[in-house]
Amino acid sequence: MGKNLKAKYQVYNDVAGKYRFRLRAANNKILVVSEVYESKVGCTNGVKSVQKNCQSQIEDKTIEGERLPNPKYEILADAQLEFRFNLIAPNGQIIASSEGYKPKRGCIKGIEAVKNSCGADIEDLTTNQIAEKRTKKIGEQVSGIVDTGIAMLSPPNVVESGSIVTFEGWLMTKTGKGIGKATINIMEYDRSFMGDDVLTSGVTGKDGSFNINWKSYQQDWWDDSVEIYARFKGTENYKPIRSANYRIRVV
Repeated sequence: MGKNLKAKYQVYNDVAGKYRFRLRAANNKILVVSEVYESKVGCTNGVKSVQKNCQSQIEDKTIEGERLPNPKYEILADAQLEFRFNLIAPNGQIIASSEGYKPKRGCIKGIEAVKNSCGADIEDLTTNQIAEKRTKKIGEQVSGIVDTGIAMLSPPNVVESGSIVTFEGWLMTKTGKGIGKATINIMEYDRSFMGDDVLTSGVTGKDGSFNINWKSYQQDWWDDSVEIYARFKGTENYKPIRSANYRIRVV
């Protein structure tokens, strides 16, 4: 029976009623998840953008090497030494993000799976979800400690001191459901022994999305850059998680 399964893009509604898409492999594993879209048309266009740019080159930001122009895949590493990848559109926007992989080769295989699924069919789950919400409210309740995922759009590489930087992203369960009313801390990674600091904080919306502002300024006396990441400390129902690190130069 399983031999007939194929990869597919699934357009669905999150818990806030917004639109997202995910690429589900033939083995039922979710390869990438999109950002939030206000309309189904926008979400479908996001799928088409992945399909159009899915054969892009890979830039491994965990090692020294050539930095490629967009579109491209970016491989990143987080503080838990898990590897993730983003697919970047020609305009620099992240259009799809992966979960974490322990070995880097798993991350590379994930990219290869996306490349092999460029022509996958689009499945619209939104119609069925509307009916299910009317009859399965109890099924939405959280039981036990749920695995979480956090993704943050790449902030600008260079900003002027005193300017406002907005950190955008979303917090979700591993199944792609947004986690609302959760505190997200934007942390500065401290390369000394003093420990990481909270730069700014915010709370997720109903769909798990966050937009957190920070008035930029130089953090260290030895250089003009700051390395940041988004952190969710977790609750009694949701596991803690942090995003990949990003470096911003403040001039």
